[in-house]
Amino acid sequence: MVSRETGDTLSGRTYQERDIPSFDTPVARRTLLALGAGLVLGGCGTSGQGLRWWAIGTLGENAPELLPAFRAATGIAVAVQALPWTGAHEKLLTGFAGNSLPDVMMLNSVWLPELTLIGAVAPPAVRSPLLADQVAGAVASVEVAGRAMAVPWTADSWVQFYRRDLLAAAGYAAPPLAWSEWMQMARTIKRRQPDRFATLHLLDWPEPLFAFAAQQGVPFLRDHATRGNFSSDGFRTALGFYKGIFDERLAPVTTGAEAGDTYVAWRHGRFAILPSNATSIGDLRRRTALLPRDLWDIALTPGPRGAGAAMARGTSLAVSHAARDPAAAWALVRYLCEPAVQCRVYDITGDLPTRRSAWRMPALRTDPVSATFATQIAHSVAPPAVPEWERIVAEVQLVAEHMVRGDYGVDAATVEMDKRVDRILEKRRWLAERGRAA
Repeated sequence: MVSRETGDTLSGRTYQERDIPSFDTPVARRTLLALGAGLVLGGCGTSGQGLRWWAIGTLGENAPELLPAFRAATGIAVAVQALPWTGAHEKLLTGFAGNSLPDVMMLNSVWLPELTLIGAVAPPAVRSPLLADQVAGAVASVEVAGRAMAVPWTADSWVQFYRRDLLAAAGYAAPPLAWSEWMQMARTIKRRQPDRFATLHLLDWPEPLFAFAAQQGVPFLRDHATRGNFSSDGFRTALGFYKGIFDERLAPVTTGAEAGDTYVAWRHGRFAILPSNATSIGDLRRRTALLPRDLWDIALTPGPRGAGAAMARGTSLAVSHAARDPAAAWALVRYLCEPAVQCRVYDITGDLPTRRSAWRMPALRTDPVSATFATQIAHSVAPPAVPEWERIVAEVQLVAEHMVRGDYGVDAATVEMDKRVDRILEKRRWLAERGRAA
């Protein structure tokens, strides 16, 4: 009987995960055929209905390319609905409320505490093989109260994409990784071209500020995650560094809506460094005519005394609490998490894998861009596992924007941040006092 991974237990024999070099090899075909045979012998199927999978962003748009081998091996059809990142969170909540969630969901892992709280996901088994062979921090990113509620799928973090020619003109082969030296480089770039900028920190991008804060070793929340900790010395230090970049006009005071196409602006030399995540790998592959590969490179995020941490990012795969056929849904998750499939995802979109064995495959092992990301991912900090985290980030970044525009100083901004975060966490404090906080 095939392993039926329904969340709390594993019945039958354990599914044996394998490294599949490619879908064209005999090993790959045997593996997929075994998966298909197991599904038939195990009695699972979807009664002709197939599975529904919601996938997000560029990966969602390209998800159908991943599925022919799964269909051929199992006979199970998978209907993919591609969701834009804007609105995906709300659609999941609406789907739960309307009892219309798909069988399998691709999630931003920071949504898991909230989806767990409302009972929308069926967790993998406690000792599931899907939770093994994961890069550092991957399993922690899907845990809520110490229990993995989904399976890590893609890993990500925040690095510096930089124009080699613009840095070389300022006398640098790559961006320095210590804050003080990085600022010297940025000032040099600014002095050479006063009407241009060293970097781009869009005011609606929270990642740079939270990366600088993650390097301080101070928690974002205190009192058992019921109050903000943004007035801490560590966060004030990070906020002061962030503010200084704008005060010296090393970055433009602008939002994403105001900036337009950042790749075009980068190509025109409006700024030398584009902080971004792995999404830019796929974007730049598709725009090589605009930004040839020999024009740019990447570097780690700068820190107070050298390469610094950034916030962990990534996606996960979850089975819905209302999946029509949980065994078939888990079979799809297992297939999508195979190392060769994760490498295929990287080839198509640039999204990076969470499986260690996928990182050992040639496409990733020999790629200097992915190697830099691997180092940054290994030094990333997971966000607090509270349902309110996205709202907290949005409010903190909004105050930071007002600070940059001159409405607050650093100290006043941190006080305002704590005030707003404490309001967001008010219900959590009320529940904690009664021993019921999630």
